[in-house]
Amino acid sequence: MAAARPPTSPREFQRAMLFVDGTNLFYRFESKDLVVPQLSLVFTRFPILGGRQLARIYLYTIQEHVDRAVQRHGDLFLSGVRVVLGHGVPTKDRNVKEKGVDALLVADLVYHAASRNVDYTILVSTDTDFVHAIRRVEDFGCRTAVVAICADVPDRLREHCDAHLMITAEQLEKEGVAKRI
Repeated sequence: MAAARPPTSPREFQRAMLFVDGTNLFYRFESKDLVVPQLSLVFTRFPILGGRQLARIYLYTIQEHVDRAVQRHGDLFLSGVRVVLGHGVPTKDRNVKEKGVDALLVADLVYHAASRNVDYTILVSTDTDFVHAIRRVEDFGCRTAVVAICADVPDRLREHCDAHLMITAEQLEKEGVAKRI
């Protein structure tokens, strides 16, 4: 006699996508002296998805930051993550300023919501400039969440999303997805 299968949750049929503000995230890891060998594990070890299917992870940044992150975290760091690159513009002080990165994130976030490619959008950022984009995504019927890593979720983002989660450096270490250097 076969064991009865527990009832299926409707959430299991929903698609979720993560939209990661990569530059913001890289700075958070550096500020806490963290090395994260595989970024995608961060998003599967915590209750971010709420039982939903993960359709895709997008990360938005510039090539210079990707190169530095891979050098710091290792070759598998971006495994399973689709990287979308903006432009790096040299500054007078020999640094590089990113251009168009936030616009690319917002465009994809709204596009996937409007196209009904996703039921649940998860923004990984602490940048409150994304508040309007979250509202627009909800206009298309998507649920929204904001995840802050190594920082608090700002009030403005918290007030405009359906769910929010803060993941601390200590939690990342405890789950075995990061280590301090």
